[in-house]
Amino acid sequence: MKRLLTFIKCDRFVKSENGGALAELAILIPFLIIMVATVSELGRLFQTYTALSKSTRAAARYLSKQAYDNEEIARAKNMAVCGQPSCDGVDPVVPNLTVDNIVITPEFQEGGGGNPITVSVSVENYAFQPIFNLGTLIGNDRFMSLPASSSTTMYYMWIEPAGVEE
Repeated sequence: MKRLLTFIKCDRFVKSENGGALAELAILIPFLIIMVATVSELGRLFQTYTALSKSTRAAARYLSKQAYDNEEIARAKNMAVCGQPSCDGVDPVVPNLTVDNIVITPEFQEGGGGNPITVSVSVENYAFQPIFNLGTLIGNDRFMSLPASSSTTMYYMWIEPAGVEE
């Protein structure tokens, strides 16, 4: 009789479905974590691109209304990096963005004299740095380390001749 009870208990244990959902969850959790991390990194990538786009637009707008000289070019680069003419004590709009990443390109009339026609502000050689290192999971350390760049061109609105102070 004792043997029969033991057999019945073993049979119930083998046929029991308790814990099946827990086993399925244990199998799916790594995939869910990777999907959440990937979606959050893509969101951060779009946020970085948007911030870079807005910063180049602000710098181009600033420079298009100022005298085109070295001092204003430096201020425009600071506008692109931190959103203010001076970056003293101010964090950049995106991590690791420096003035060296900002390139300002004027377009002059034929002959090259006078004020520029347009002013372009662009971000170059800036690499997006992800928080989650998903590349180690697939064996590629450069996964999601994407170059992020933006460029804005505006017409130059300064009406005084080049080199004339107000």
